[in-house]
Amino acid sequence: MNAFLNKIGSILLLAIILIFINGCTAVSSFPTIARPGDTVALMIGGSEKARKSTIEVILTDENSQQWNLQELGKVRSVFNLRADAKAEGMHYSSYLESFISWSEGHEPVQTVLVIDVPDGVANGTATLSINPYVDDDSSGISTPYNMQLDIIPGVGASDDFKRKDNTSGQLPVKFSKLEPAPYAKISLGSSGANTIGALSMVVDFDQTVVLPEDLNVYVPESNVRGSFTQTGSFGENQRMVYWHQDGDKLMIDVVAPQGIKAAFLMMYIVHPVDLSGNPNFTLLQTDAYDVNGSPLILNPLLEYYQ
Repeated sequence: MNAFLNKIGSILLLAIILIFINGCTAVSSFPTIARPGDTVALMIGGSEKARKSTIEVILTDENSQQWNLQELGKVRSVFNLRADAKAEGMHYSSYLESFISWSEGHEPVQTVLVIDVPDGVANGTATLSINPYVDDDSSGISTPYNMQLDIIPGVGASDDFKRKDNTSGQLPVKFSKLEPAPYAKISLGSSGANTIGALSMVVDFDQTVVLPEDLNVYVPESNVRGSFTQTGSFGENQRMVYWHQDGDKLMIDVVAPQGIKAAFLMMYIVHPVDLSGNPNFTLLQTDAYDVNGSPLILNPLLEYYQ
């Protein structure tokens, strides 16, 4: 897998440049010059919900001819990138920069769209109109996005972004490996007064559809500290997470001795693709306490995404 990520190519390298500040998401394209047939990577804000199957991409060329890239099968992938956890901006951004993505209900991510430019597009300035049809974009830019692309003469080629394989030499990249696996997301509310000191959850699922050993739980780490008026110290939103299966029950326990705001605690139960049916994740029980051990009343939300 490391070889795969290392060889993904210039798409990832260029996109990573754009997410050096925690919470910052860009809307841009690389390269801005392409030939008909070339592969282009586009930075389309930051969204947890953006998907290859639902995004709309319309290219209008110099002659005003329009091309629906979704219908033409030219939308190759939509996936998210995260900044290096050691990046300067991950630790020393302002509260607003750090908080903005969490306020949209997701951790800081940069969403990347990969397309192929159709053959026959006229030379000159083309416009890409892109609508991811999501309600969690943290870029702050209204959709649809409009981006310019300069089409130059020549015959391009779709890029395979080849990667090294230990047994078969070089293979084309599998973008599906970068796209989200199906998951259930548990969120615990906005940035209100609830500061959680401990949390215990029980999640039910259909063991005839997904094997317990195929489930994994991902909990993003928040580097947000302080508030709009006060910087605050590091460690204020630390948490320890432990989870395990007990038959057809998934047990998730969280301990946050200094307290963690509900907005910064999200859990993702991930499962493999191509199951025989819906795993029917159901949140059976939630017990929450503040840092003093007093019970909290939360309204957790479980959402399922395929």
